[in-house]
Formats: sequence, structure tokens, C-alpha cells
Amino acid sequence: MHALVLLTCSLLATAPSPRFPQGTARMEPGPAPHGLPDWDAQRCAECHPAQVESWRNSGHANGRIDDVFQVALTEDRPAWCVQCHAPLARNLERGALPAGASTEEQGVTCAGCHATLGEASATPAMPCAGCHQFGFPVLDGNGQRVRLSATQWQQDTVGEWTRWQQQSRDTRQCTDCHMPRGDHGLGGTRRTESLKAALVVEQTRGALSVSMREVGHAFPTGDVMRWVSVEVASEPLFESPRTVATFGRRLEVRAWPGEPLPHLGAVEDTRLRPGETRRVPLPEGARYARIVYHLVSREQEDSGLYPAGLSRLVLWAAPLQSRHKEHAP
Repeated sequence: MHALVLLTCSLLATAPSPRFPQGTARMEPGPAPHGLPDWDAQRCAECHPAQVESWRNSGHANGRIDDVFQVALTEDRPAWCVQCHAPLARNLERGALPAGASTEEQGVTCAGCHATLGEASATPAMPCAGCHQFGFPVLDGNGQRVRLSATQWQQDTVGEWTRWQQQSRDTRQCTDCHMPRGDHGLGGTRRTESLKAALVVEQTRGALSVSMREVGHAFPTGDVMRWVSVEVASEPLFESPRTVATFGRRLEVRAWPGEPLPHLGAVEDTRLRPGETRRVPLPEGARYARIVYHLVSREQEDSGLYPAGLSRLVLWAAPLQSRHKEHAP
């Protein structure tokens, strides 16, 4: 019962609100602290220079001007996307920002996390849950968004973490892993070394065993377009790789229980779970293998809009042991 109550509270706290509108409106953080006239990051830097400098190089600070996001914005709904990636922005148009645009236009600023939480302050994983747990948009017959789904999660990171916490009885919060020693760089998909450290790969009798280390949510988590591929090749440059397994979600527009309007949702989920070890059989003749983290969907990659070096991160690669050697006495 305790687990159910905790999960319910976490998800209820992530319903759209003025403080966390989840892209449906501009965020309203309330008055700045200590009598400051506004939430400008430069004011924060006067007392917290190290934290602001670390934040400036983070994915949060650059959430809107990130190259992958800018390409995605050419084919998606700009207002909803921008109001998540830059929740205090007033300019909701596609394209590059004008020179000298404020930090509020470029990404998630100090106010996004440090503004008053109100009653939500007692909810586990807040303020992270305010942005990293939300449903797919439900559209009417004219293609207009009427609400966010309460049953099909576009991002379920907080729900995944809550379930893992209840199963493992681990007491760590989001910041314990993503902000060690108060690091405002906020590690995640923009820190390749963090992704590499999270992955454990072992070669065992014609297969790879893949698992996670110190991760309390699915892998990959967050944006639905992210996925992971296990690829093999006969040569080390992977000029003609063959994909033998994928970890991700497959989406469809359909009717869902409790939702009268059809909308996008996941009909298949093959992502790694905490504590799981996935065995990936390798085909005969494969000499090299690698694991690639994809920041955009397969369809987006095939569109040619995203250079491979921009949207794909190689997390692990190695020559494969010969099967003859494996069975040698």
C-alpha cells in the first residue's frame, strides 16, 4: 500500500500546473528570493559563481539551443517543445535565436528548479518530477492538444525510479546520482562518460550480456525517441553494421483504456530495467560488436536531417572472442 501511495503522489504532483506546466504554458516561478528583482542567472552568479558556471555547460542551460533539439524542432510542435526546453521563454518560434538572447530563451534556468515548490515540496523527486514525468499529448479531431494523457507516459523517468526504489528499498534521490557533490552540470545524455559508466557488457559464449550499474530507472529513459542498438560487423570501422538487438519503445496512435480519444503511446517497451541482465545472441561470423545510444528515432535518423556524429553515441565497442577459443579446454 505504501508503494502505491508514494507512486500516486509522485504522479499527481506532475500534473500540469502554473509552476510546472509541462509545455502547456510558460512557467510561473513566482517572485525571486532575497528581494531580488528577477530570476536572472547572472544575479545568482554573484553569490553562487561555481554553481552557475557548472550549469552554463549543462544540457539544461542549453536545452533549446542544443543541435539535436533544433533539428527536431523543424518537424514538431514548436510551442510545446520550447516551453519544456526553455520554460521561461517568450519567443516560441522555430529557428536560431537572435544574438544576445537571454538565458531564459536558451534553456532551463535557475528558477526552473529553485523556485518555490509549495505543497509539492514533500513529494519524492520534486522538482525533477515536475518536468521529467508527463503524458503523451491527447489531440482532438482538429489536431489541437486538449490535455496530456494520464495513462500513457511520454516520459516516465520518475515513475520508473519510484518503482525501482520500492523494489530495492534504496533511499537515493535523483540528485544523489545526477548532482554528486552539488554538481550543477546535471549529468545525463549530454555526458557520454556517464552513459558509458552506467553500462556493463560481458562476452559469454556467442552472446553479449548487457546490464546496468548504479541506475535507478530504465535505460534509456526520458525522451521517447531515444533508443539503444547492439550492432555487429566483420571489420572494426563498422562500415556495414548489422543491428542484432534494440532497447527502446515502439509507438502507435490508438485507443487506450480510460481515454476516449486515440493518441500516441507505447505498444512495446524493450528497454533495460534496473537489476536486469539482457542476453543478446551474436550471429556466426561477427568479429566486432558495439553498443550505440541514439538520441533520435530510427525514422528521424533515416530522414537524413541528423548527421550520425550528432545523434549517435558509441558507448562500448570491442573485438569479439572467437567461439573456438571460448570452447577450448
